[in-house]
Formats: sequence, structure tokens, C-alpha cells
Amino acid sequence: MGFFDDLALPEQPAAERAELVRLGPPGEDEGRYTPPVDRFAPALLSQLAVVGAGPETRVVLTGFSVWPRSVTVHLSVFHKVHRQSADAGRQSGLRVGLSLSDGRRVTSLDGTVLRTIQFTGPQGETRTGSTPQAIGLIPLDPGLHYSRRSLFKTDVDLYLPELPPLGDTLLVVEWPDEEIAETWTSIDAAAVHADAGRALEIWPGIEPPDPAGQPGSFTRLQVSGPPTFLAPPLTRHQLETLRREEEARQRYVPRADWQQMGYRDWADAALIRARLEGGAPADARVGWRGTTPLHLTAEQGAAEAVAVLLACDVEVDVRDDDEQTPLWYAVQAMDEGSVRALIDAGADVWTPQVGTWSPGRLLLTTSLAPLVADLPGAVRLSAEEAADFRDADALIAAFGEQELWTEGLGVCFVRDLTEDEVIRRLGADPARCPRSDLDSAPFDPMDYDESLRYVGVTSLAGTPGGCLITQDGYMPSDSAVLRAISPGTAAYGVYFNPKGGTFGTLARDGDVVESEEIGLPPHDSDPTAYWHFRFWQRTHTFPHGADVLAYACAAAGLNITDAQGAVNHRTPRRWVALAPRLQR
Repeated sequence: MGFFDDLALPEQPAAERAELVRLGPPGEDEGRYTPPVDRFAPALLSQLAVVGAGPETRVVLTGFSVWPRSVTVHLSVFHKVHRQSADAGRQSGLRVGLSLSDGRRVTSLDGTVLRTIQFTGPQGETRTGSTPQAIGLIPLDPGLHYSRRSLFKTDVDLYLPELPPLGDTLLVVEWPDEEIAETWTSIDAAAVHADAGRALEIWPGIEPPDPAGQPGSFTRLQVSGPPTFLAPPLTRHQLETLRREEEARQRYVPRADWQQMGYRDWADAALIRARLEGGAPADARVGWRGTTPLHLTAEQGAAEAVAVLLACDVEVDVRDDDEQTPLWYAVQAMDEGSVRALIDAGADVWTPQVGTWSPGRLLLTTSLAPLVADLPGAVRLSAEEAADFRDADALIAAFGEQELWTEGLGVCFVRDLTEDEVIRRLGADPARCPRSDLDSAPFDPMDYDESLRYVGVTSLAGTPGGCLITQDGYMPSDSAVLRAISPGTAAYGVYFNPKGGTFGTLARDGDVVESEEIGLPPHDSDPTAYWHFRFWQRTHTFPHGADVLAYACAAAGLNITDAQGAVNHRTPRRWVALAPRLQR
């Protein structure tokens, strides 16, 4: 009699069954995210230890399933009381991690990566999808649905897709919700490595299945999942918040250098003070132009930070590689507090630093003039210089106080000509160029190439006045356009290049006579008009770009009092199709 003969009835051999899917050789990702349960029976390594204890909860390490190149950690959570489940997804749930001998940390909170998967579509085609995939110490489904688990015990399986390096390996458990403090338990990594060789391979040398015999589609539904009391990984937003909070905590930690100081950081007096307290040298050369911290705080117009450095007895007239002092930087920033603090500390006010210009002479052209007007050694502005600054300021004011949209803008100022004459010189019939707003323009503003074939023309009243040509593009500053419109007069075109730089071109009597990059801090060899139109000021009260537009207006010989509406993109104007010879 056979062993089971008295317990089972004899049956005929089972009928042939349809093959659902056949196991093939391992893929590239085999064992990367889940244990290789289809191919190996693991070696079971026992290690019994309470690895976390709270008033009513115990976390017990029961052992490991050891695979040839990976390991599953088995924990059991025991409760004394069965309560209503806590809200899933709490960061204060169970946290588990391994501290490896090579210094790495892997945890059950290490987050996810986007995993690419291939599957067979309804027509038998191969499709590719993606899904979030946990990494680090990967929580697994222990294999029992909640309805079959004990009320007082829950298994927790965590998969490490590698063998821990030989050496000190520690299991770390923490569970704030259950009042379990951070607890460290030693793991025998050598025993894990030894047992890896005992894992039993079930199908060695398995052959690939015949594709013709594989089904067109196959679906398997899985239920349950890892225990919900496991603390989830932080979201990307939460990680970014923690990173910023940590940066903020570290920001004011005293340190003995000026490394990792951003441009705006030099305005932070508390940060400057923390660096100095840590031993950072107050007179160090820290900028690419040989600037010191005093230069850079003055450049930011940070009076409190300037005062902190001056209290360290730094040299008040220290010069950078261009022979410019902190007071020069403070004047460019137009910060009264910084200027006053440097002057009170004995800064040199009247020695020229660029051409004939000293910090004091520049201040005499501004609202801060009273700070230096009565100081000994004052070098006054001539009546002609003062008039040049007044005229330039009046032209700047003509562009209003509202912000101007200049990025990618092309403009051209033409002296004396009427709108009709400008339109004719551009190769169009004035009668066919009525005034309209941008929405009614004869081109698609969203089509950049088409837009380059049109410009807007509007008149500017003044003594003398003229016309303004505009475009969301560079054509108003193009040399061919300038030559066409400038015979018998002057025209100046400007392009605010969105890729960087502002470029101007002057034409007279049909010839281009000057091309320049404008708006940059002037050197001693630059035209004096660069100073009059305040290219040297880093901080100003007028809209960005108004000084450049005023300079261009003056270069063409116009003297106007109101131009903000003409520059505004939404102001109606006459749209002109450029003659083919002027198009690019």
C-alpha cells in the first residue's frame, strides 16, 4: 500500500491543460527589485532578537532568507493591544534601515525610481510602461491577506537587492507612533555571505520558451501589500523642504572662510557676522575682480553688513583689480547708509577712480549730493556737465515710471521725419498702413519669422521730434533699415538681445557711423554720454531700460517729453511690411 492510498481515491490522468505562460531564463533586472523566488529556494538563516521595544509593541528580528546575491530581512511586529489602524502614510510609522560597513545607509524610506516595464497589449503587441518602484530596503508583501493575519502579530519582509558587505552591519529600528526609540542591532554579515552559497537553484540552465507557444496576453491580479504601518518615503516636495531647512540651519553656522557665498548673500549682515565669528578674514580677496567682502557688501547697498566689516578695522579704501574702492561700489548702488558709513570711516571721496570721475563727483549728480557737497576738497561739476546730466535725466523721465518690456525689443529713433515719410522709405504705401493695435496687425505675432517682416511706426512729439520704429525683433537696428531711413537725417537703432547684451547702431545720411554695446558700466575711454545717462548706476528709480532708450533718443538728436506709450507693445501704431530688399 502506498503512503497516501488510504486517504485519496484513484483518478484518471488529468486532461491536457492550456499553457498560460512559461518560465524563461532570468532577465537583466532579475533580483533587482524583488527576490528571485521563481528560481531559487533561499537558505534560511535564523536570528531571533527583539530589535525594538515600546510600551505595547515589540519588533522582533526572526531571521533572513538568503539568495545568491541578495537577502530578505524578516521581522515580526507583536502588539499587546489590537487598536483601530492608524492613518496610513504617517512619517512617524515604523522605520527600518541598515547601516553597512562601507558607510552606506539603506532604509525603508529611500523613496522610488521610475521603473520601465514591458507588457503585451490586447493585439499581442509589445508595449512599454512605467511605474514607481521602491528602492533601498524594499518592503514586500508577506503573502498573507489582512483577514488571515493574527490580531496581535504582523510579519514585515524587507528586501535588500545585494548582500551586505562584510564587516560591521547594523539593523536600525525606530517607531515614534509606538514610542520605540532608535534601536541598533548587530547583524552577522559573514553568516549571510556563507549562506548565500546554500541557496538552491531550481531550474539551472533553463531554455528560453518558444515565442509561438506563449499567450498573447496574460494578467495576474495581486492583492494585499506591505503593512500600512511602515513609514512611507518622503515625497519630492518634502525632501526639497527638508533640504532647504537644513541649508537654512547651516547658513549661519560660523565658519572660517567665504566659500559658498552667493551674490545676494553679501547683503545679509547676520551671515557676514557668522563668518567673521568663525574666523573668516575680513580683508580676504574673494571676488573675481580682486574684490574684498567690503566691496561686495557695498555693492549690495547693505549698510548693516558694511558696518559689521568696518568694525573689524578693515582698510576702508582697499582697491580691487580696477583700482576701485568700496565707496565707488556703494555710490553705484546708490545706498545712502553704505555711503554715509564709508565716508564716516574716512573713505577717500574725491580721488578719481575712472577717468575724471571720483565717488564724490558722481554723487553730486544724484539725490545723495548733500552727503558730499560740503566736504573738504570737493571737485564741483562744471555748469555744462550739470546741464548734460539734467538733460539726460529729463529724457529718461520721458519714458515714464511704469516698467517697460524690453526683452527682445528692437527700436529705432528717427529725427524730424513724419510717419508717412518713414513708411515710404521702408518701401510701403502710407495709405495702406492704417493705425491699429497688435491684435489687429496684418501678421501673426506668434510667428517669429513673419513678424520680422513687419515693423510698427509711430510719431514722437518734441523739439525736435521724429518717429519711433518698433518690433519684437532686431530689424529696427538692422543696418539696411537704418541706411534706408536716415538720408538727410539721423537714426539710432537698439536691440535688447534676449540672449544677452544690448546693442546700438547709429546711421547718418544713409551711412552707418557707429555700432556699440550699450548699458554697461563705463570705462574711462567710453563716451561721456554713458556717464550722463547713468550706465554706471546699479540701482536707480527709473524703469529698467529707460536709460538705454533715452541714450538712443539723444543719439538720434530727438528731444522729447513723453515716449512711454510709444514704446508700449499694446499702443496702436501703423504696421509696415518691409520692402523685400530690407528683409532678412
